[in-house]
Amino acid sequence: MIDEFRYTALLRPIGQMLEGLRIESFSVKPDSLGFVIRDKTRNRAQLTPREKAFLGELHSMHGASLNKEDALRLAAGVFEWHVTTVDLERFEAAGRARRHQDSGTPDSHSISQILRVVGNILDQKRHELYCISKDAEVVAVEYVSGDGKVANDEYSIPMLYDQWVRMYKRCASDEAGEQSAT
Repeated sequence: MIDEFRYTALLRPIGQMLEGLRIESFSVKPDSLGFVIRDKTRNRAQLTPREKAFLGELHSMHGASLNKEDALRLAAGVFEWHVTTVDLERFEAAGRARRHQDSGTPDSHSISQILRVVGNILDQKRHELYCISKDAEVVAVEYVSGDGKVANDEYSIPMLYDQWVRMYKRCASDEAGEQSAT
């Protein structure tokens, strides 16, 4: 199901969701229905009402309710859940609405932009995602290369920022070319 999408477009809404939950350390791994996300944030004081509501909504869409044990595991930084492609479409629509309201330059260091850049790297190299893991200032990307072997690359946040600048300039240049053609 994932093959029909590009990683650039798939990973940004996951980042938007993680930002909303204040999750800075995580891993993301594809599965047959979407992605498995594991929160690796430690020492979270407590969940905000907005975070509880968001997680409750996500759980209810999948036929389960968020219980106290789930909330405690999330607060302790030991929480894992599944996100389907339907969830991703909903997150992307919500993010698109927010971007339309803001209409400013996106925050290049946000989780959504970091994951968007990683997705772009995977798309350009035509690699299949195996796992992304972010801790502090390092993003580790495991992927299946063209020869079928699992390989990995590590990126610092400054390295991803440089890649983001190139992406942003390319998008701006593409939009300017489209506008001049009309």
